[in-house]
Amino acid sequence: MTYPHTAIIGSGIIGAALAYALAKRDAPVTVVDEGIMENRATAGSFAWINAHRPEDAHYFALRLHSMRLWRELAAEDENLPVRLSGALNWEVPEDEIEELARALDDGGNTARLVSRARIRDMEPALAAPPEVAIDAPLEGVANPDTIAQALLAAAVRMGAQTLGAQVTGIATTNGRVTGLETDAGPVVAERVVIAAGRATPALLDAVDFTLPMKTPLGLLVRTKPVPRLSQRIMTSAELHVWQMTDGRLILGEDFGGSEVGDRRADTEARALDRARATFDGVPLEFETSTVAGRPVPEDDYPAVGWVPGTDGLMVATMHSGITLAPVMAAHLSTMLLDGAEVEALEPYQVARFDRD
Repeated sequence: MTYPHTAIIGSGIIGAALAYALAKRDAPVTVVDEGIMENRATAGSFAWINAHRPEDAHYFALRLHSMRLWRELAAEDENLPVRLSGALNWEVPEDEIEELARALDDGGNTARLVSRARIRDMEPALAAPPEVAIDAPLEGVANPDTIAQALLAAAVRMGAQTLGAQVTGIATTNGRVTGLETDAGPVVAERVVIAAGRATPALLDAVDFTLPMKTPLGLLVRTKPVPRLSQRIMTSAELHVWQMTDGRLILGEDFGGSEVGDRRADTEARALDRARATFDGVPLEFETSTVAGRPVPEDDYPAVGWVPGTDGLMVATMHSGITLAPVMAAHLSTMLLDGAEVEALEPYQVARFDRD
């Protein structure tokens, strides 16, 4: 079967995962990116793969589906930098934690309450384990430094093309996409997907579509490597932390990172102090920090699908991109290649922001 050529703007986690899904079906795809890592939200992500917000059953189910797809992807390619070894969560008050554990478990994200004695066995490096926590063994992490590149490399091995260039415009004829204009020359394509994170609204301005979006900043601290402390993500009311394969810890005050504030050094020091208290006696040293603008549509939900008024133009932008990447790639590739609507994505269609 002959598929239309798709050009994807952006090689972060969403663009890379979509390129992988398209290439897997032997569809022609070109990923265009100017190659500035600092512009990508992926590299500044806490990279937690989870299904939270059980109070919203539809969104919770979408995230849970994506968690399952992450396991399938990890089984397909053992070199993907993904670790699905669970999370330990005690960030909600003790009088709410039992209800949350039950809601997570009832929704399908296996969860159980564990006591302080059990936590000591599970996480002996913790200086002062909480009285009780939620053990969520299906959750995990991806390496934010390399996960997008790994997926894109796998897509290239299956035939995807890449172009290092800055997109200067979206080419259209009679209201239909014909490709991209870039500083390296034109890219001819029957479909264009904007997976450019916080740059998405500016690209949509060119086709007279307004996507209201927030871009809150989040700061994450990385320590110098230390011996293995844990394989899990651990989240309290004051600190979210997990340890990378190379021994470095990633620290933030929530999974979006710490608020940057006016004095970045103070924020870094606070996160490091909290980590030292969490792992008392471990010689944690500051290595670096990242500040990333998180692409968050105005109503806090993903904005995906066809752009009204421009045939062949699609958007894929969201916070929680690392969690949602596999399920979005699967559903959006179905829309692109089969011309089908996907019921699971109906609440998140970008067309909901069309005010005309």
